[in-house]
Formats: sequence, C-alpha cells, structure tokens
Amino acid sequence: MKGYSYTTITMEPDEAPRVGMHVYPDEHARVSYFPARDTPASFVSVDFADSHLSIGLTAETTVTDMHVKFARGLLEAAAGFLADCERLRDEHATRIEHNTTEQASPAKVA
Repeated sequence: MKGYSYTTITMEPDEAPRVGMHVYPDEHARVSYFPARDTPASFVSVDFADSHLSIGLTAETTVTDMHVKFARGLLEAAAGFLADCERLRDEHATRIEHNTTEQASPAKVA
C-alpha cells in the first residue's frame, strides 16, 4: 500500500485563501487520542509523512453544544469511513479468493 499527502492553497478574487490538507494513508499513518485529564484540553491527532493534523480543545475552551455537535459529526464521519474501508477490503478479498479459485480449478472439457 502506498500513501501520500499534499496541501493545497486556493485563492479566488475577493475571497480569503483556502488551505486544504489531503491525507491518503498507508501503514505509516497514525491516529492518536489525547484525553482531557488535568485540563479540559483533549485532542485527536493524525500524523502521516510530513503532515500533521490536530483537532481539539484548548485549556481555555468552554465546551458548548456546538463542540459536542462537531465531535458527533466527526464520529459519524469516521464511522462511515470505517464502514467503507471494511466493505471495500472484504470485496477485494472476495475478488482475490474468487480469482485464485478460478485459476486453481481444472478447465472443463466438453
């Protein structure tokens, strides 16, 4: 598996620049969760190659319904991504298994 990442900066007239971070991970990618313990500063970190993304709360953050809504959206998106990954992995394994079985079966002669 070969992954990659890149960053884009899009600038349109009369608009603020937009920065995009794109990560297509391989086995070297890491996702970590750092829970709030002594302070309310918890965060999730995604590291891959020279890319680093951190999503979290600062010690000064007053957590509101908006933060909870955002975290639920993040969870739902991650769950959907997980479901797609599992489905695609299983479909790939089934295709490989089917092709291997076909190649191993003797040809039928009429």
